Amino acid sequence: TTKQLGLQTLLTTATPYHLALPRDDMELATLQLLVSLVQVVAQPPSAAALRQRAQSPMSEAEYGELIEGYADSFDLQHSSKPFMQVIDPKAKEITPIQKLFIGLPEGNNHAFFNDPGEITLVCGSCAAIALFNQASNAPGFSGKHKAGLRGGGKLNTFLSGKDLRETLWLNVLHSGAAKELLPDADNDVLCWESPIAAGERITAQKIGLRRGLFWQPLRLKLEATELDAPVSCGHCGLNTETAYSGFWCEADFKFEVQGLWPHPHSPRCWNIKKQEREKERYLSFNQLTPGWTQLNQYALSYETAKDGNVRAPVIDQYEDVFLDQSHDRMVLLVGGYANKQAAILERRHELFSMPMEWQSNKGFLERAINAAIAVKTALRGRAYYFGKETGAQIHEQAERTYYQQTESLVHELLKSFSNRKEGRLVAESFLDQCKGLARDIFEELSRPYQHSPEGLKQYAIDKRSLNSGLKKIEL
Repeated sequence: TTKQLGLQTLLTTATPYHLALPRDDMELATLQLLVSLVQVVAQPPSAAALRQRAQSPMSEAEYGELIEGYADSFDLQHSSKPFMQVIDPKAKEITPIQKLFIGLPEGNNHAFFNDPGEITLVCGSCAAIALFNQASNAPGFSGKHKAGLRGGGKLNTFLSGKDLRETLWLNVLHSGAAKELLPDADNDVLCWESPIAAGERITAQKIGLRRGLFWQPLRLKLEATELDAPVSCGHCGLNTETAYSGFWCEADFKFEVQGLWPHPHSPRCWNIKKQEREKERYLSFNQLTPGWTQLNQYALSYETAKDGNVRAPVIDQYEDVFLDQSHDRMVLLVGGYANKQAAILERRHELFSMPMEWQSNKGFLERAINAAIAVKTALRGRAYYFGKETGAQIHEQAERTYYQQTESLVHELLKSFSNRKEGRLVAESFLDQCKGLARDIFEELSRPYQHSPEGLKQYAIDKRSLNSGLKKIEL
């Protein structure tokens, strides 16, 4: 059954709860909100305490002690410091509440399937989730509105546990890990308790974990609607006695953040030029490629002569604190949005399950994924040249088909890693399958053009070139 659940019940009972919302992106936003909330109010003092909380529910007395100082900190309708809001935004008109729900067609987000005005009233829970999601994961409403601390459309990586309670703790940093991540932080006050000032210049490394997780770049205020009788929430469908119909949002509110804040749920990558890092950035989805093409960046930290990457800090912590016989696999939940400026183009929600033994095969995983991408590049290149000579525009279809058909191969690759001795054999088998797939795709897409002497001749040339290119791709 579906019901609304309080944080106390979730953390103090052993019942295996799971998230259930109408949209997968809102489920992911709810998970991110809950993780951030637990990080703020119940940060474990040590790795041992974190393990204990993941293993068994805390007592109601302990929970009560932890939240004692936060009674007024997360209230949507607080008179002076409402959750993620200000009380006096300079706005001339109200914006419909639907614009807080990323990808719905109020303004310029036409990515999904809802009609304008479909969501007109929402409950407090959905309003809070949408408010947090907009501030954390969306591009700005327009060029006159700031995006989140990471910018718009950056992906999140989480560890997935056996139920919601365990999943939360797997993604919360203990005090030592938090201090190591942000050793120079000196401002950890929640944004609605100490709002960002207009024109402020902020050093990213000075932002504390609580302030950064609940970063609010906008000055806005929700509009509550008084009801004579309960109504159905336009998002989750549950009845509510207090509904939100819109919000007031201030435009042209400007400030500057210098540097990148090391978000605990975000991989970061960079280029290397003249042995120096440049263009360091948070990882985003590429809307043209499936999630597995970035698997190395989700799961690994590395640096080459050309580029580098650090995975999300919670994954480092998971390997240090949890990965043993009681957690015999690492399940990565990856999600977010692909955007073009202020417009959301698509939403992503992907799961990658890795057995514990993959630890000894990290090198083979990295090489296998890179090789599979190289196979795609070889296939697209030969398909392009074949089309250039014959008029067959097949290179984009070849790439799409390859991506579609390799998805299951990647998941099978992850399942098949069992020990270091077998790692190379597993990776080599995967690469052989990718090469065979590339040959089959080229054969199928070029077949209609092989009936003319010119087409048959070009097919023979490009088939030979493709085979030659594939032979050069090794682990």
